[in-house]
Amino acid sequence: MSWACDPALTANIVNSYGAAGTLFTQTLTSFLAAQCAVVGDHLWPDDAIDAVLKDPNYDFIVVGAGSAGSVVANRLSEVPDWKVLLIEAGGNPQLSTVMPQVFYNSMKTDLDWGYKTQPQNSCRSYKNKACAWPRGKVLGGCGSINAMFYVRGNRLDYDTWAADGNYGWSYDDVLPYFIKSEKYNGQINEETKKYHGKDGYLNIEDSKDYDFIERLIVEAAVELGMKNSTDINGDSQMGIILAQSNVKGNVRHGPARAFLSPVKDRKNLHVLKNSHVTKILFIPGTNKVSGVKVHKNGKEIIVNARKEVVVSGGAINSPQILMLSGIGPRKHLEEMDIEVKVDLPVGENLQDHVFAPTFYTVPGDTSLASLENIVRELGNYMLAGTGAFKDVRPHRVISFANTTDPTSTSPDIQFHYLVLPPKSRNMLDVFEKHDLNEEVYNKFHELNSEKIVILVFSVVLHPKSSGTILLKNKNPFEHPLIYANYFEDREDMETIIRATKQHSLKLGDTNAFKKIGLQLEWLEIDACKEFEKASDEHLECIARELTFSLYHPTSTVKMGPKSDKGAVVDPELRVYGVEGLRVADASIMPFVVRGNTNVPTMMIGEKAADMIKKFWTDRHQEL
Repeated sequence: MSWACDPALTANIVNSYGAAGTLFTQTLTSFLAAQCAVVGDHLWPDDAIDAVLKDPNYDFIVVGAGSAGSVVANRLSEVPDWKVLLIEAGGNPQLSTVMPQVFYNSMKTDLDWGYKTQPQNSCRSYKNKACAWPRGKVLGGCGSINAMFYVRGNRLDYDTWAADGNYGWSYDDVLPYFIKSEKYNGQINEETKKYHGKDGYLNIEDSKDYDFIERLIVEAAVELGMKNSTDINGDSQMGIILAQSNVKGNVRHGPARAFLSPVKDRKNLHVLKNSHVTKILFIPGTNKVSGVKVHKNGKEIIVNARKEVVVSGGAINSPQILMLSGIGPRKHLEEMDIEVKVDLPVGENLQDHVFAPTFYTVPGDTSLASLENIVRELGNYMLAGTGAFKDVRPHRVISFANTTDPTSTSPDIQFHYLVLPPKSRNMLDVFEKHDLNEEVYNKFHELNSEKIVILVFSVVLHPKSSGTILLKNKNPFEHPLIYANYFEDREDMETIIRATKQHSLKLGDTNAFKKIGLQLEWLEIDACKEFEKASDEHLECIARELTFSLYHPTSTVKMGPKSDKGAVVDPELRVYGVEGLRVADASIMPFVVRGNTNVPTMMIGEKAADMIKKFWTDRHQEL
């Protein structure tokens, strides 16, 4: 149990201050009680190690309690006769994961796998020339550390998946699963009821309460001809909007809180935490899965699956687990001295949303990020649920555009707008969290010392480049090798340059930006000084030096029909050539969707659970 939720321990702490500190002790008691209310261990399922050791036999084992795995485990355990085990490498959510505003602060902590890409011709201004790829190692996975944008992607994404042979994955097929998950708190009318629902687990905030800077950004984009959208998850994804978000009240409402907390006492659902699945096991002499090997507390545990194992580790962990288990490219597995069970292109087809920033500045109040103000805002949040930490304003604005065809209904670019107060390193040290090198780190904080900085992210939504994930060795505790291959296809670089010229650089010309003095600024990176500012060569240099991931790796366990030589799973997410094994997470996307990937990943979990239920219900009826 968390110390903040232990009444006896809290009493001892409070009493140690004596009568002289009455006001302080009352405040501390209130503070600890508030912490317990928002993030106490009582909110989450208990660790089931004793039950697993007593009887390690389950109908279903779900590997990974992230955005998909949490949903799969919830939905499968709706069948009371099925015994379900959910295994998570991390533990319970912490205060930094539930306070919406501090979403970046989980990076480089125990809640983050802390992956880095291999050095290539991008991420050049990072330490070791390696981009940061944070991944959630906690109940809820990346849905516990992301920025909570509720974005579904574009109709064209899913219709293309279906047209390529993935039956059941068209937009009309998947829309009911988005709706099923959702508890939408916006207005439901004849139009919105086509796209939104109120009966799901996941709370969706559709606020129209603009922060001053957020409204300014929208006004500037509209000046440049962008549509002011009312719902990018409705009839059209195009335009700029104050994004919907999975927040409830003043806390993150991610996969753990939405799908696990409400069913934490369900008798047929067990959760094993701080437990690392190291291998998928097979019945000897067959390709039929028998269970998994789990490392917990320094010991190896074998857990058996009577029906299926569902791997939901994400686009990095899922291919690693598969390859360690003998499912992957034959040549690579043989190089790693791993017995090949099935020769499949696991780890290939890696896609991600890459972006480069543009900087705008205006003099601002340096006290906003002072220690005194941060403590005050923390107190406001913990004791009253109010203040700067209760949501992600002023970062909520996002927009979608097509840089080659303004009339298109599908975007090739997304813009995010991150607003940092002066001296932001005191509260949100983005450049330190990403491990930018000393030159860039110092130059950014010099820029930010007395000024508000708006970083405009130009995000390539439909990349043509693809990368690869390979095992470093046979050790399951070693991070795999991530080759992002950013900008390998020239078209991706041309897209980011077009987007920066058409939108990011033009914001400074708008009346909206001019009226408060927002000005375009450049980080004077030595590597890019030889190029004329804002030239194609300069923008390319910036993109290769200040390369960022939007943390959306996908597609490394590609879904496709049997005829697709790049496919690893079929349209029902069953691994080819293996019995009793499915993968359900962002890794199965044939290509990355045009938008943030967390919500589509939860949709994949919903659909996977339905397909599994149907398969075993039909089989039971046949028997």
